Amino acid sequence: MIYLDNAATSRFKPQCMFEAMMRECSESANPGRGTHADALACAARTDAAREGMLSLLGADENYAGVFTSGCTEALDLALLGLKGYLAGGTVVTTVTEHNSVLRPLEKLRGENDVKVVYATPSQGLAITADDIAPLLDGKVKLVAVNAVSNVTGLANDVEKICDLCAQRGIFVLIDGAQGAGHVKPPLAERRGVMYALAAHKGLHGPQGVGMLIFDRDIPLDPIRFGGTGTDSLSLVQPRGIPEGFESGTLNACGIAGMYAAARWTQLNFDQINARIAALSESACRGLSSIKGLKVIAESRSGVISFTLNGFDPSEIADYLNDNNIAVRSGLHCAPLMHRFLGTEETGAVRVGIGFCNTPYHIEKLVRVLRLLVGR
Repeated sequence: MIYLDNAATSRFKPQCMFEAMMRECSESANPGRGTHADALACAARTDAAREGMLSLLGADENYAGVFTSGCTEALDLALLGLKGYLAGGTVVTTVTEHNSVLRPLEKLRGENDVKVVYATPSQGLAITADDIAPLLDGKVKLVAVNAVSNVTGLANDVEKICDLCAQRGIFVLIDGAQGAGHVKPPLAERRGVMYALAAHKGLHGPQGVGMLIFDRDIPLDPIRFGGTGTDSLSLVQPRGIPEGFESGTLNACGIAGMYAAARWTQLNFDQINARIAALSESACRGLSSIKGLKVIAESRSGVISFTLNGFDPSEIADYLNDNNIAVRSGLHCAPLMHRFLGTEETGAVRVGIGFCNTPYHIEKLVRVLRLLVGR
């Protein structure tokens, strides 16, 4: 199978990830849940991974990191954990967002009297600070924006958006699901930012683990409750960071794998992204040469979506699957973006290029699609 669905989950995993996970599984213990030597050793490794991830992503001592089951839980924590702070206020977000942002915001809108305002791109398909600025009135308490769209593959101007919001005392939430490993997070020398990520995409790590990095001054409340290994006599959830936000047994194996993979990705960052950019350029050029095919945005991030006249995207994906090529069709959990693009009825076909891909894979994709349309 030629795997071109890396925007959903990266196929390539570095050997160091497997080795780290195997070591952790072989020495299983529960971090923070005992005082014996193995539990303490596991806790030390987990804390080292936490601090290591913060350092890799450019976060200083003003920031904390909480491990989650993935980017979805990290975004839930960022949004639902601020429901008290946001009540009666406004959140500015964008039409480029994933349902992992849109759905918790809809819950806040319905239950906590939070007004949600959507920014649209004014030039091209990426969000800029100029698109956000007119929406920032005195009631805006948070801006939520993705680093990279999972439909267009285009990077939003999150650095300037963060700087704009900092001038006005507004917190910013960055959905880094597609950005981590490809675009540097806007954390260094900035305050008031939350950054959510998953291990299993651009960081080349395992599924089922992620992280929320956030400024310690942001008034975040836990959204999961239970055992923390701390203050066990109290029936009230502790507020300490990170323990109060990590109820239950941590995925120590996944955390070890995420940290190892993230270090490998950081070490090879330029090589990885140069390769993906070159393959993306080749894919855009080849796809655009096919009669009736429209590339939605010529991105270099590895995320390329397209439509083809006369064919339903699901039909195209099935045809490619029959030819041993894996892609993703549909709405990609981003309904407002597809509505903005005019593709909400059928969606689009998404090609997700990763470090596992080669020029041959792109050539085969284009060749098979040419056969579908009769060249």
